[in-house]
Amino acid sequence: MGPWTGDEIEAARAVPFHVLLRFLGAYCKLDREYRPTNSGGSIRVQVNYGGRDFRFVFTNEKWVNELMPPAKRGRGGAGAIDLAAHVMGLDFVRSVKICIDALDSASGMRG
Repeated sequence: MGPWTGDEIEAARAVPFHVLLRFLGAYCKLDREYRPTNSGGSIRVQVNYGGRDFRFVFTNEKWVNELMPPAKRGRGGAGAIDLAAHVMGLDFVRSVKICIDALDSASGMRG
C-alpha cells in the first residue's frame, strides 16, 4: 500500500475537501442556489482542475460528481483519497501522498 500507518491513511482520508482542492490549485465555486434534497447538509461545488470540469455534491465525507452519468462506476466516493484519485486520475498510493502533503501544507508543515 505504501509507507504509511493505518492512522496516517485515515488522516489522509479525512482531509477536508476544501483543503485538498486548494492545495491542488483547483478553481472552486460554491453553488449558493443549491438546495439539498435531504437533511445531510450537502453543498454543491463547481470545480475545474487541469482543464476538466467537475460538479461535486459533498455530504460529510461522501461526494458525487454530478457531471458523470448516474450509472457510471467511480462517479462518487468517500473521503479525500477517493477525491484525489478521481480529480487527478491517480492510484491509491499517489492519492494518499497528495492528501498527506495537503494536510501538512495546511498545518504549516513542510516535508
